[in-house]
Amino acid sequence: MPKGLRALAPLCLIAAGLAGCASQPGAGLGDGPRSIVMTHPSGETVAATYWRPGTGYDPDAMREIAILFRDRRSGETIPVDPALIDMLVELRQRTGAPAEAPIRLTSGYRSPASNALLAKTNANVADNSYHMRGQAADFSIPGVSPARLAEEAAAMQRGGYAMYPSTGHVHVDTGPFRTWTPKGGGGEPRGGQAVQEARAPQKPAAVERVALADLAPPPRPTPVPNRPLPTGPIVIPAALVAPEPTLPTPAKTVPSKAPVAKAPVPPDLGRVRAVLVQLKEQPAPPPAKKKPQQQP
Repeated sequence: MPKGLRALAPLCLIAAGLAGCASQPGAGLGDGPRSIVMTHPSGETVAATYWRPGTGYDPDAMREIAILFRDRRSGETIPVDPALIDMLVELRQRTGAPAEAPIRLTSGYRSPASNALLAKTNANVADNSYHMRGQAADFSIPGVSPARLAEEAAAMQRGGYAMYPSTGHVHVDTGPFRTWTPKGGGGEPRGGQAVQEARAPQKPAAVERVALADLAPPPRPTPVPNRPLPTGPIVIPAALVAPEPTLPTPAKTVPSKAPVAKAPVPPDLGRVRAVLVQLKEQPAPPPAKKKPQQQP
């Protein structure tokens, strides 16, 4: 399923929703069923009866047509104005082409991004083109000259139109009746005032502002009453008090009590001499008596 297909609004495609989706439908198609055959250069083809008496525009057929009209760069799809399809079918009838003659679509819906990209390189692309609304088609019919298609579009006075001789296609849209001379492509306008290609009026922005103004303001939060502050000392539970960390006691340095060796004192030579003299003057001890030996 192409990107953006889910954005289609089927209710906008039935007869009851035409006032919001399309301009005036074609009046020269009679009261019988309306059928169309459309092709794209990619090879895709749609052949459908898109309108029936009593039921109006068929949502399934219009959905197939919208897929063929999709933006070929992004894959986006929007509903196509049913009055535009009526305009293409009436142009085919006025030129005498048979009902099975294919209408070759070269450009249908353009997303804003694709339209801006084309406007950078093509001076004929309007910045607010009807292609961005599903209300314009660039097309051709094999066997019918672009000049003939432009002539019939001018006679219908159903919307904007222009012939592009350089590419051999014709542009039609469901905007106001007008025409213009393509820049650099030659060709003279056939009635109306020469203006820029398929430029649509800007959509009013007041709708969005009104919708935003109608929104109810967000509910305000319920205020919380202020609680009185406690009086007296504040007691903190012991479980919430973290214990103070215990720091290790630094070891004290005790001085060593080991004895310290003292340097020897030199002797007094005078006192040594006096002691030696006293020893010489003392009398010698008596000789020891021998004990008599006992006889056996």
